[in-house]
Amino acid sequence: MIEATGLRWILTIVFAGIGLFCLYRCFRRGPVTSRFGDVLHAAMCAAMVAMAWPATMAFARLPQLALFGFAAVWFAVATARGAAHGGHDGRWQPGFHAVMMAAMAWMVFAMPRAMVGSGAVSTTDMPGMEGMSMPLPAAGGGVPADVVVVALVLAIAFCLAGVAFLARAIDGARAAAPPVRTAGWGADALMGLGTTVMLLAML
Repeated sequence: MIEATGLRWILTIVFAGIGLFCLYRCFRRGPVTSRFGDVLHAAMCAAMVAMAWPATMAFARLPQLALFGFAAVWFAVATARGAAHGGHDGRWQPGFHAVMMAAMAWMVFAMPRAMVGSGAVSTTDMPGMEGMSMPLPAAGGGVPADVVVVALVLAIAFCLAGVAFLARAIDGARAAAPPVRTAGWGADALMGLGTTVMLLAML
């Protein structure tokens, strides 16, 4: 959940735009596996938009954990098989998406602990926690150390990946690469940098 309203809207616009691009790419010609991957990305972007707003703290988390856990395995298998995604070659791009989906699952799990620890919400504000057993610190007790460490490591990794994808997008634009491929690199860059902001906002 983001506290600053302006930042909420920026992230909402960014992830909504990426999600729409993924849906557009899904309806283009391409392997079924690549299209399904784009559907998973669109779902991830919708979840990112939801995370930015306070009202979404009531959303059930078990279905989200199942979805993003499945998506992480899906892209991990694609990485192991050397499958391309979104018109890109090589293994590291689907590998980036596997880590991204695993990070989404972790964020869904860890965000209640982070929000309660920071004093932003209390356990009674989170009806979506039904059926999930986890220790929660007292409100205002500080974000748990393990959440801080994991969030910082992931934020650094996604920031570096976002910059790398941004460089590829710029190079692709200069070399007149296929527009959809170049836009895909740009979307990956925004996805990485946007996720970095979301992770830092947990702290």
